[in-house]
Amino acid sequence: MFSAIFAFLPLSLRLTEEAGRPMTVITCCLSLSLLVLTALLQTLGDFRTNEAIVPALAGAILMIQRSAGFAMLPARGDRSGLLEASGSIALATLSASVWLVIDPPASPAAFAAALVLSWPGLVDGINAFADKIFHRAAAGAGARDLAPGAFPVIARAQHILIDKTAIMSGPDLMVSNVMAFDNEPRTLLAVAASAEAHATHPIAHALRQLAVQWRVTLRSPDRYDPAPGLGAVALLGGQTVVLGSTDLLKRLKIDSFTADAIARSLESDGKTVLRVAVGGRVVGVLGLEGTLRPDAGVAGRALRNEGLEPWLHTSDSQKTREALAEMLGMNAPDDPKPGETAQEASLRLFAPGTCLRLSLSDDRRALELFEATPSAPDRMDDARPIAVSDTQDIGAFPALKALASRRDLLASRARQTLVALWSCCGLLGATGVFPLLSAPVVFGAAIAILLIFARISVTGTLPVRS
Repeated sequence: MFSAIFAFLPLSLRLTEEAGRPMTVITCCLSLSLLVLTALLQTLGDFRTNEAIVPALAGAILMIQRSAGFAMLPARGDRSGLLEASGSIALATLSASVWLVIDPPASPAAFAAALVLSWPGLVDGINAFADKIFHRAAAGAGARDLAPGAFPVIARAQHILIDKTAIMSGPDLMVSNVMAFDNEPRTLLAVAASAEAHATHPIAHALRQLAVQWRVTLRSPDRYDPAPGLGAVALLGGQTVVLGSTDLLKRLKIDSFTADAIARSLESDGKTVLRVAVGGRVVGVLGLEGTLRPDAGVAGRALRNEGLEPWLHTSDSQKTREALAEMLGMNAPDDPKPGETAQEASLRLFAPGTCLRLSLSDDRRALELFEATPSAPDRMDDARPIAVSDTQDIGAFPALKALASRRDLLASRARQTLVALWSCCGLLGATGVFPLLSAPVVFGAAIAILLIFARISVTGTLPVRS
């Protein structure tokens, strides 16, 4: 009884946590019931002392094993273990009923042995054990800062929406085409760069950089109104200057037929194209391009091989999207919404829980993987990544998907094996083949099975089914 009480002390601190609480509560209640059963049996004259104290011994073993198991494998909360515990109680009750008919004094020992040897005290900690093993493997692949529930999220995902910034080798863009309709290219560049004189996004930086190279004098705009994902509208020298996509020009009712015809050839090469309009009339087209990561296409194919369908998100035109996606072996979403963010696109295109989102961090020093889930409107910026890698480690995410699939398979196979082990040992305990005191051996065998499954699944020896 004292052993059961002292084993309960560390577990009592865990009762405030939701994870692992169901198994802890049912183990404590069952142990208390066994202690009460011993007190009742001692008052009956049909049971000798050594027969009556067996349930109390079983209660102490249950509490000690639960306390030790929870210390080694803290529960994640994604599996309660109550189903397996119900099966153990049913097996023990059935064996006690049979022994009551055959040999009543032996029924307490049979009940206690069947219960303790079949008790699934580690079942809700299998996922935690798998996470512990696979977090180290993920760090070796280049992924870090994994959230506690990252592996199940990644394992069940079917799509990944990759922001264009995540596949660029650097933040810088380069202006490759300056095509003026009525004026000189220098004049067109001066207007465009002056309108973006105080903007901080990469396109504005590329325009100002070329203006410095061409020694073009820039002016400050009187007003600047950005349209995220579409372009910008500025007031420069009393005239309205519009820079952006054809969607922005259509919104402002500016005819861009000629510019669109020229832009299509640039967009087919995967370039970002800006239409420039002054005073409600299109005066030229600017083409910009960046350097794609050399391993971006390889990562796209690797993601598809691991069961994640890669999709490219960019605010460029549909033709540019399709050209880039074809180069990288990815998919281009149909019917994009103007100015749509990657988060909004992932929620619109895919069912909740089936999509991941990969983007570049705000400081441009890391790649961040997010779960595409709806957020409250006032908390859209509070999303936390479920995994992070260095910018040069885009290949960490295909490896992470493979590890997540193996981790789920490890947990499933290990759970099936352990439940089979506990069931067999419970039957052997009920028949008297295994004594109650062999419970520590069964506990150690369960830990050994987990270690074996973890080793062969991390190395890829355990096959993964789609």
